[in-house]
Amino acid sequence: YPVSIKELEKIDTEGVIGENRKLILYNSSHFWDDVVSQLQKATGFDILQCEQIAMIAHTKGKAVVMSGELEKLSGVESILKEILLKTEIQ
Repeated sequence: YPVSIKELEKIDTEGVIGENRKLILYNSSHFWDDVVSQLQKATGFDILQCEQIAMIAHTKGKAVVMSGELEKLSGVESILKEILLKTEIQ
């Protein structure tokens, strides 16, 4: 069968919605414990994983906090921004 325009549009938007994005945390002048505890609050990850993310951001200037759909990442990002952490969704 030929595919209709509506079906193509549906496939295209579903692809965009399901697309994986990355939440990036940038290095900042926050206290270590504040960053780690805010990461834990935002992600639900264990303390070790949060410390690893914070260490990568500290040493390399930025770290991927998590990947996923935009809606999920936006929720996590808003919690990180409560203490003015510098973040970006790519």
